[in-house]
Amino acid sequence: MVAAGELQPRGKGQRTRDDAIAKPVEKAEEVIIKGQIRAPRTPKAKLPEKGIKRYILTCAQNNTKVFDAAWDNLQALAKHYNAELLISRFSYDKAVNGGQKQKPGTDETGDDGQWFDERILPFVNDGRLQLAPGLVWCGELNILPTAARPLSALEAYTGRDSSIIPHVKIAMASVASGKFEATKFMYTTGAVTQRNYIQRKAGQKAEFHHCYGGLLVEVTPDGEWWCRQLNADSQGVIYDLNVVAKDGGTSENVSVLGVSWGDIHEDQKDPENAEACWGDGGVTQVLKPRYQFFHDILSFHRRNHHDRGNPHLAFEKWVTSKESVQEEVRNVERFLTDIADHCVSQLVVVDSNHDNAMEKWLREADYKTDPVNAVYFLEAQLAKYKAIENRDRNFHLLEWAIDAENIKFLRQDQSFVIAKSHSGGIECGMHGHLGANGARGGANGFAKMGRKANVGHSHSAGIHDGIYTAGTSSDLDLRYNSGPSSWSHSHIVTYPNGKRAIITIWKGRWRA
Repeated sequence: MVAAGELQPRGKGQRTRDDAIAKPVEKAEEVIIKGQIRAPRTPKAKLPEKGIKRYILTCAQNNTKVFDAAWDNLQALAKHYNAELLISRFSYDKAVNGGQKQKPGTDETGDDGQWFDERILPFVNDGRLQLAPGLVWCGELNILPTAARPLSALEAYTGRDSSIIPHVKIAMASVASGKFEATKFMYTTGAVTQRNYIQRKAGQKAEFHHCYGGLLVEVTPDGEWWCRQLNADSQGVIYDLNVVAKDGGTSENVSVLGVSWGDIHEDQKDPENAEACWGDGGVTQVLKPRYQFFHDILSFHRRNHHDRGNPHLAFEKWVTSKESVQEEVRNVERFLTDIADHCVSQLVVVDSNHDNAMEKWLREADYKTDPVNAVYFLEAQLAKYKAIENRDRNFHLLEWAIDAENIKFLRQDQSFVIAKSHSGGIECGMHGHLGANGARGGANGFAKMGRKANVGHSHSAGIHDGIYTAGTSSDLDLRYNSGPSSWSHSHIVTYPNGKRAIITIWKGRWRA
């Protein structure tokens, strides 16, 4: 037993009283105090006095070489367009910089232990910059390349302004805005540096989704702007509309492989969008796509089952002479025939939920209470019954209704893959309303299939792990989309090398 006042024997993890008394107090390190009242201001780039100002935005990783072929072609495009190249740097590998992942250039000592390919240094822009009213370059962000959803939780980061986020993945999201406001978009850039990941699960997943390229921004003197993805393939080749950059040079007037239009809804289509897509100087005339894909070509607004029991809407359709289903079908027929007569494309109508509303009409409606459509209803019903009687499982009601040659109507679940020689190709036969195993469709679910796809249905443009979603070609106010909306007139362009971009029609223009 230890007598009172004596020290206990030293045990593991214990100090004696003498140790506690005798040990000198270490001098505290100097405390660094920082802070600011207001958020940093966003500088504004000067709008062009005339002509078009272009930017190419991308990002680069520390201690990693650039992908030479993609770099040369990105510079070739910059020269072709007289575009300003802006590159945001980011840190990733924790073995560099003492285990820190701080934004490059933030170390006040100027020695943060990081190295960057000297070729990018003249173009570095690690700050925020408003490129045009409503569009902000967020070069200050330092998001890990392993982030599976680089745009998540940043929807409000730039307020009402659309944002460009430097990140190795190519992604895009539409953010709901006021019904009559411009839709807010969020874009990422892709990168110019090679794949360089820690070989653990997060790094290996990110390695698969690593994209070379950038984002092209076009700005007019009045402050209007357009953005397009520049996605390089494994050879570094980059397409932008009808321009291709290859081997450090550019060529013009090339044709694209396909265009997947935003949902058509012919009876309610937006006339400005239609002119920009199929009129003189429009997308079809300039890009000369080999394939054109049409989703929800038939709106079936005139007798849609969602409107049953609404006497006010029924009266409005009567007042505006928007009741005849046959007339709506004939308008679709004229629309497709006119396009087919003025292009060399293969026109493909994708099986869609609004098109199939006509089948639901035959199953559920009562022709005896609808004299306007009674005869046409019975003709369509008879055609359907005869197909069943003849065991014709290939019968397609919309194809029967539309008398148009050289137009391919896809059946439900019928595949249509283009660019097959490039990473397995791109599925263009899904509308987007049907998900796996009976679930509702959505980009998250489709991405798990491991198959690239171009889809529609949601009317909200987006890019998510190889799933590109088109917007709409309809009026942006279809009455049933009440409240804030993320709809836009956006369409998917697929290039001959299997890479893609989303173009958006704004004020009747599809590019600056």
